[in-house]
Amino acid sequence: MYKLHGFSSSNYYNIPKLALLEKGIEFEEVLSYTGVGPKYKPEYLDKSPLGKVPALETPEGFISESRAILEYIEQAHPEPSLLPDTPFGIAKVQELAQFIELYFELVARRLIPNLLGGTKPDPTVLKEVEIALDKAAAALPKLSTFKQFAYGDQFTLADIAVILNLPIVRSVGKAFLGRDPLADVPGLSAYCKRMEERPLVKKIRADSAENSPLFMAHLKALYGF
Repeated sequence: MYKLHGFSSSNYYNIPKLALLEKGIEFEEVLSYTGVGPKYKPEYLDKSPLGKVPALETPEGFISESRAILEYIEQAHPEPSLLPDTPFGIAKVQELAQFIELYFELVARRLIPNLLGGTKPDPTVLKEVEIALDKAAAALPKLSTFKQFAYGDQFTLADIAVILNLPIVRSVGKAFLGRDPLADVPGLSAYCKRMEERPLVKKIRADSAENSPLFMAHLKALYGF
């Protein structure tokens, strides 16, 4: 049986977790937090070289990084597929997923320490984040209309990227910009409401909410947050 190492408050962890659930693959969850350097569970570095989550334990060994884990899952368990059936469609799904990760999640993540620690961000950093998020939001409609799914007529890895990464953007925007940077993306809000009704997405949210107090306690103990 696969073992997925990480914690349910992490969007990076939840990306392969949702893929495993959607495919109906049996797996065990192994709780492991970040901050796993020499002062905290150094043995985890054998599973994930930089001590990050998630890590997938397979019969052949460990795989770290969400994108690599998704590729392994799709190759090892092709049905039901989380990718379209054409090379172009596959590329477009990967394009959208990568766009979400690079130009939304990683940008908003610059303010996560402030969000978790209850501190004010550096004004220069805040402005850079705002400009970058607004630029990405203006470009997003060129990649998806969000009419049914994120791309095409089936649930794909692009949907997983949207569902699990964009809430961070909204949280950062509301906390530090006083607005939702994604509010004006056509079709996105209605799409997100539909996705939240999916039973497995509800499970992801419930597990995340249950883990959140434990994760915050971990941060407080380790970093003083």
